[in-house]
Amino acid sequence: MTYLFIGIGNAGGAISDALLDYKVIRRAKPLVLKTKPESDKDDKIEGPLKELKGVDFALLFSGLSNSNITPRIAEILAGRKIKIVLVGILPAHRREKREKLIEAYHSMETLKEHVNSFIIIDNQRIAHLPNFEDYYPSYNRYIAAGIADILRGTSPPGSPSDSERQLSLHLDEVVKGLSFDDEPGYVALSRASELTKGLWGYIFPFLRHNPLDLGTLLRVSVEKFSVSDAPLGCEKSVSFLQVPEYYVRSRSVDREQVEEFMLSYSREFHLAVTITKRNIAAITNLFTYTFDQLERLREIRRLAYEGV
Repeated sequence: MTYLFIGIGNAGGAISDALLDYKVIRRAKPLVLKTKPESDKDDKIEGPLKELKGVDFALLFSGLSNSNITPRIAEILAGRKIKIVLVGILPAHRREKREKLIEAYHSMETLKEHVNSFIIIDNQRIAHLPNFEDYYPSYNRYIAAGIADILRGTSPPGSPSDSERQLSLHLDEVVKGLSFDDEPGYVALSRASELTKGLWGYIFPFLRHNPLDLGTLLRVSVEKFSVSDAPLGCEKSVSFLQVPEYYVRSRSVDREQVEEFMLSYSREFHLAVTITKRNIAAITNLFTYTFDQLERLREIRRLAYEGV
């Protein structure tokens, strides 16, 4: 199976580029397309999309307020039965004009007919910072690291089931965990990581890893949602935990602890555990909401209705 990444506009292209910095992503050899909404016409993008072969899953990266071409891309891919997760950048209320937020709402209303899920990247999360545009690169890397974890812990359709070395989730399970039967899911991403060895551990590999503190890792992760004012209670959640092989071999990964923690915030939960060669433990959580459960989305809907 081949992954398809499409970076749309400057914002979408920046996250797509950050994602391609990860070796695990480059090894997957995804098809990568980029488009500029202000200059690319429908016929320029339709040709390459209709010629795609062997693609079952697409990640679209796009701002939600300034692109008319994104819904057309999603429509073409959905018509080819390709599963679509849209990583959508939501404009900040305190930094953007009201019209931008209204455009974001109407864009999401159109896109929900075609995409399986929205991963919401809310610029409101950094809008309070002075010179907040300077934080875009680090914010993009944070999101890209989470998405890399998702793909690292995902097995394509038809692949072998969980093995001793990698307890992955099949792609269909992940998409199901990020969506609902009759509508897309609206997802807040959160991620936390910690070193499992100090500096000397890199110089002397035989030094043992520190004890795995899953409790702290989980607590820190839920403080870093990609959506402003996201409630802790949601419908579904999916977690992707990566650890050095030592922890799997020594049975130090307490899957029940992760499951108990996440089920205190969601009704349904799935977990993938993958092995990394780096001296790092990281967890990426995806919390799946309905539209009405997120205040930020209700806010832009109110603005849109007031503008009628």
